[in-house]
Amino acid sequence: LLLIYYLFMDDKYKKLFLIQKSACIAETTTYPIDYIKTLVQVNQSKQTFRTTLSNISLSDNKLQVYNGLKPALLRHCIYTMLRINIYESLRDYNNLRENENKNNLSIKFLMGGVSGGVSQLIASPCDLLKIRYITDLKKNNNTSLMNTTRNIYHERGIRGLWKGVTPNVSRAVLVNLGELATYDIAKQKIKKTFNLNEGVPLHVLSSGCSGFVASLCCTPADVVKSRMMQVNSPYSGIINCISTTVRKEGVISLYKGFFPIWFRLAPWQLIFWVSYEKLRICSGIESF
Repeated sequence: LLLIYYLFMDDKYKKLFLIQKSACIAETTTYPIDYIKTLVQVNQSKQTFRTTLSNISLSDNKLQVYNGLKPALLRHCIYTMLRINIYESLRDYNNLRENENKNNLSIKFLMGGVSGGVSQLIASPCDLLKIRYITDLKKNNNTSLMNTTRNIYHERGIRGLWKGVTPNVSRAVLVNLGELATYDIAKQKIKKTFNLNEGVPLHVLSSGCSGFVASLCCTPADVVKSRMMQVNSPYSGIINCISTTVRKEGVISLYKGFFPIWFRLAPWQLIFWVSYEKLRICSGIESF
């Protein structure tokens, strides 16, 4: 029934469904890296990606690296669906309105940032749930989305679900400024320079470029976001978090988890963009 319904969907709704499907595939594949990255970022000692990975490998529960996957998938079904769709809609509108400016780099970066910021503002509670799952030291096996949401609501009210929203939105603006605009621009440049047609090689090269730029842009905001959203966060606000972190651990600590972020964003984007582009072509929809 779902297949029959999909076949009769309008292309606009097909795109939304394909975004969600591709995002869930990419998130499930790369989530263990995100789990370890978050533990590294919230740790105030000199714990590294390698030592964290070693500790997990020695523990009895190896599947803990998928703790928090449910809210992560829910987040991408909202966040990625919105940001990709908003960016493409803004880009298409701009191309129709001002054809001569369709390759304007600053406009594409602005559209990417706006798309990410708006989408993350809406999906931020899901991100908070994911961080709570990962940093809950009680390891409550009965943890569920409803119970965690209810606990946050009882602690801080409805506003509590948007705790850490400012660094979260800032991170999303930077990620999408780096990801969407870079992917779009790199794809056109690579296609023209190397005379490549739409296909896996073009999508892999484009996603590789966007993954590095996005990681470089977003790591400091990602560190602040993770620290503010953790269970029993010791920080009173963004300024307090940044100043305390820099004072105690140095400026370089704002780039804690850069390599895990890059190692995750690169394959995440590769899997997402290759699968999304392929699914669009198979569905008879033009490429992104």
